[in-house]
Amino acid sequence: MYKFVLTACRPLVYAITKRNWSGQENFPKNQPFIVIMNHVTEADAFLVMHFIADEGHAVRALAKDSLFRVPVLKTILSKSGMVPVARGTSRSGEALEAAKRAIAAGESIAFFPEGTLTQDPDLWPMQFKTGAARLALATGAPVIPVAHWGGHNIMHRFRNSLANIWKRHDIHVMAGPAIDLSDLNHDSEDRETVAEANRRMETAIREMVAQLRGEPVPTQVWDPKTSAYIPL
Repeated sequence: MYKFVLTACRPLVYAITKRNWSGQENFPKNQPFIVIMNHVTEADAFLVMHFIADEGHAVRALAKDSLFRVPVLKTILSKSGMVPVARGTSRSGEALEAAKRAIAAGESIAFFPEGTLTQDPDLWPMQFKTGAARLALATGAPVIPVAHWGGHNIMHRFRNSLANIWKRHDIHVMAGPAIDLSDLNHDSEDRETVAEANRRMETAIREMVAQLRGEPVPTQVWDPKTSAYIPL
């Protein structure tokens, strides 16, 4: 199913995008890894999955559980090995346990650590949730940051509707080197350690997005809890 979906979607993706892709050599060849990505529109997953798959890798992505209740899409997600996340409930930890089992079985996992589409008015990455950091500390799997920019020209944020598919849009996707967490104690229950790992992940993605946008790295970050910027 995973291969079928990618193959079926590839002609459309290639028809509406001018792909500016780099850094794919940073994906490990012989071990499972964790991908973290910024999240701007619902088109992100299709674009980044093609970026990863074109290097010969398949990853299981964590997706909000509401998508698994949509007819047809439920079948596609389930049979493609995607992992449902019951956000904001007592069952949210089940997704992390499923991700740990996948890593142990040699499979790679993809996260949108923001947990949802960015609410930042200027589309910068907002504060990360800690799931990816805790998974990395618990498993020791390398964390590969992937930043992208341009998908918002294809699909509107929040409205889930196509903005303009009658022209090809420049899409920039870049994978960076694995984030160094080797000096941390790998205790996924240690709050300070988790916070530091999370900070490094946020910093890596923020700096890469700034590079793709050709803009300075922001000095503040959007806090979705308060719907306001806070200093870094």
